[in-house]
Amino acid sequence: MFVFKGISSDDMEVIAEEENFVAKARQRYNQIEIDGRNGALFEELGYSTVDRPIKIAILNNNKIDYILKWLDGEGDFIYKNRITKARFYNEVEPNRTSSIFVAEVSFNRDPFWYKLKDSFITINTDIIINEGTIYSEPVLRLEKKDSNYVDFSINEERYKYTFNEDSYVEIDSSEGATVYEGFNRSRQLEMGYIFPTLKSGKNKLIINSGDAIFKFKRKDRWL
Repeated sequence: MFVFKGISSDDMEVIAEEENFVAKARQRYNQIEIDGRNGALFEELGYSTVDRPIKIAILNNNKIDYILKWLDGEGDFIYKNRITKARFYNEVEPNRTSSIFVAEVSFNRDPFWYKLKDSFITINTDIIINEGTIYSEPVLRLEKKDSNYVDFSINEERYKYTFNEDSYVEIDSSEGATVYEGFNRSRQLEMGYIFPTLKSGKNKLIINSGDAIFKFKRKDRWL
């Protein structure tokens, strides 16, 4: 069973011939050839979206119109308690075979999967675990304690945030955004070129000075 736009395939009385939605996204890169050098240099440019075909059987012919409307456009795609963003943009043409209709469907999804049930988790130790298989770009929520600032490091990268009159801040690494109550607070964040990322497995958190409550969301990510 899979869920798209909040509606399950069971509710639509649709069965996928093979629910094989797991695939590794293609990694984009630049290949640089240099005269006099054997081999080449490669510059990694991130991951592409994934195109997947599926064949569906429609068990209730009276729902064909609703199914065509359902499998149209962009929405959240859920499979085995993980969630990603998917898009059904191509045509869907049901064909009758004996007593049911079948259709060849293709869709496009984001390269990464996240936990379906994901909320902020307070980190009280010096280790942050990314349970997934690839680095993640989490949302980090810093909540003010006694100090007006916190200077901290995640792995080899160092950050300092000054709260001023704010009680918290959320640093969204995927969007490159630093906000409080919808207002931009990027000027209060001191950092290098990289927003906080978590490699797969264990990550070291060090508080160099100041203090804050550390909460993470979207910290686990799968390829």
